[in-house]
Amino acid sequence: MRALFDAPFAWWLAADWPLALAAVLAFHLALYLVGGSVASWMTFRLFPALDIGHVIDNQPLKPKQIRTELRNGLMTCAVLAAVSLAYRPLAHGIWPETLWQAAWQLGAFVLFNNVYAYGTHRLLHHPWLMRFHSVHHWSVRVTPWSGYSVHPLEAAVIGGTFVGFMALVPVGVGTIALLHMMGIVFTSCIHCNHELMPMHADDHWLKRLVSDPKFHQLHHERSRVNYGFTSPWLDRLLNTLGR
Repeated sequence: MRALFDAPFAWWLAADWPLALAAVLAFHLALYLVGGSVASWMTFRLFPALDIGHVIDNQPLKPKQIRTELRNGLMTCAVLAAVSLAYRPLAHGIWPETLWQAAWQLGAFVLFNNVYAYGTHRLLHHPWLMRFHSVHHWSVRVTPWSGYSVHPLEAAVIGGTFVGFMALVPVGVGTIALLHMMGIVFTSCIHCNHELMPMHADDHWLKRLVSDPKFHQLHHERSRVNYGFTSPWLDRLLNTLGR
């Protein structure tokens, strides 16, 4: 069974770079389009039908906003695919050898990702770089497609998350693929513009631990707060938390 899961990654690691690039581009595009479509259906159809939560920002979308976000998102997928070729010389196999190793790699990535995402995001708000990051902030009322709506330079910075982590921590390419899948689900979630936990106050332990759509929507409204990606702990520590 494991050989079945190993085979695509083993092929990709050994393939000539044009084939490897085409394969990883198809992977990124599939994740983006399927993930965004499912998240949009849940946000605009399922949650309202089941009376789950509520819309955070009711202002209308900008003209052709979804089309613009999709166009930017497809470009981001292309950039991420190109950056992904750097995984091949850095990969240590495909999967963790033990559950303990898997748990250690996951914990290390969560820590690294929080620091990297906060630091690069805050740097992108510097006046010299904000002209690039403004592509993402063009979406004030966000949608599940907003997460990948970024400038190509910012897309390369996002792709650098995994390159930097692999340079520091021995990790397999299969693990990176799973982390990327989790990342795009989370990205779609925090950009869904839907309060998913209205029963919990902002100081509830879960909202203090994990970023939620309301947390990130406030960043799009006020810009200089809530730089964190998966967790608000660095915003709280460095006094950039807004609620």
